[in-house]
Parts: sequence; structure tokens; C-alpha cells
Amino acid sequence: LMQINPHFLFNTLELMSSLTMQKREDDTLQVIESLGKMMRFSLKISDDLIPLKEEIKYTRYYMTILQVRFGDRLAIRLNEEGSLERVQIVKFILQPLIENAVKFSFLHRPDAVVAISVRRAEGKLTLKVADNGSGMPEERRRKLLEQSATAQLDTILASRSGQIGLGNVLARCRLYYGELFEVRIDSAEGEGTSIELILPAQEESSDVSSDDRR
Repeated sequence: LMQINPHFLFNTLELMSSLTMQKREDDTLQVIESLGKMMRFSLKISDDLIPLKEEIKYTRYYMTILQVRFGDRLAIRLNEEGSLERVQIVKFILQPLIENAVKFSFLHRPDAVVAISVRRAEGKLTLKVADNGSGMPEERRRKLLEQSATAQLDTILASRSGQIGLGNVLARCRLYYGELFEVRIDSAEGEGTSIELILPAQEESSDVSSDDRR
């Protein structure tokens, strides 16, 4: 998490400086408020497991900052389906996926389209982030899936790859959920990328036991 947050924080501080110089007071206040709520949420949470609704709220603050930063160049939406009230998940797993989606969409296109969905059905929770970016090389896709399968978090953290956030998320999910975690990465160069995280719909009163994770 320490490798993800500073990057975002520096970008947001630069955005606030730029907005202030442009005298965009309303946008500046909106970014400050959203960033403050995100930081407060980050600091008060000590456990790695949090209510899904809190993760979604945190994500929406992040989306607000992105929308101010990119304006009409970014079309981003988040859709919720199913009963999500009591579900818990590993924290901070949506933001890195969204950050990658926005980043790689803008690499070769003037506009970015990012669709986020959170859906609960048949005992599973599916988090999906899709973009209109340049796509992911097949070799990179396979490598990420292999790293996720072995959950070698130390290797991912030592990596200098620009997609450390994605590798971090996959490894953390594998370490916590074990064999109950599934990931699907659909990508074609020039056609965008879709990443799905499939987790057990774990509610507040339950836990993923060590036996279940095997």
C-alpha cells in the first residue's frame, strides 16, 4: 500500500496547485474535500479487511478527483448490483485497477472510457474494471496471472514495473482468499483491457478460514 498511495498523493497535490493557479475555486475545494476523506479513511483503517461499501465510497472519492483532473476527456462510471451491504473485502483493491485503466487508456488515445462494476451473485463477488486503452501484451497478461497464482508478493513489491499496483492487488487477493480467488484478464492490443476479480461474498460475521484458503 505504501508503494501505491504516495504516487497518487503527489499527483493530487500537483492538481490542487494547478487548480489554484487557474483560480478554479470550486474544483479546488472539491478535490481537497475528496482527498481529505480518502486520507482520513486510510488512516483510521488498521485491518486489511473492510466493508465493501467503505471501499466503494473511497473509490467514488477517487473518481471525483480523476473527473476534476481530466474533465470531459474521461468518461468513468461505477455500477453496483446485488446485496452489498454486509460484504467485506480486502481494502484498497479497486483504486490501483482504476489508476492503471485510466493511465493506459490515455497512452494512445485522447479520451479515456473506464467502466467499473461491483456485482454480487450466487455467493460470489465480482469486481470488474474495463478500459478502452491500448491493450496488454499477451506475455504481460500471462506473467500477471502466473504471479497471482503463486502469490509471490515480495517479488512483486521489488518489481520496478509500471503495473506494480495491479500485481500488488492480485497477490494480496491470492494471499488472503487462497484458492477461492479467481482473476480473469481479457485484453487485446489496441482494443482495451478488462480485469475481473472474483472473490467469495464474505459477510461481516464470517471469515475465510485457513482450511478454506487452501
